[in-house]
Amino acid sequence: MKIKFVDRILPALVVYTKRVPKGSAGCANGPVIRILPSHKNDEGLLQHELIHVQQAYRLLFIFHALLYYFNDSYRLQAEVEAYRKQLEYSPDKTYSANLFARFICEDYNLQADRTDVIKQLEA
Repeated sequence: MKIKFVDRILPALVVYTKRVPKGSAGCANGPVIRILPSHKNDEGLLQHELIHVQQAYRLLFIFHALLYYFNDSYRLQAEVEAYRKQLEYSPDKTYSANLFARFICEDYNLQADRTDVIKQLEA
């Protein structure tokens, strides 16, 4: 367990646990990030989840949660922002952009065009 900060002052608690949603390596709920122990050294994943914490703080947690779960457009925007940050840590940007676009289009129940998502990730 460790504490990280977003925007230099807003705390996020990072916990390494096997208790993450099935098919995920990590997740953020408010200021708490859970990451699989096998991904403890994955800086890109950690940065992805820190973006979600930053988004939650930005919208006072409850508004972020409501928009994320009930507004596909917001969820798409939130995931593109987080995966774009994760992409910065990837050694193979093209491969990862395609992989992340697939995740966004298939794993988040979003009706998004993969080519458009790749463009957004690489913007």
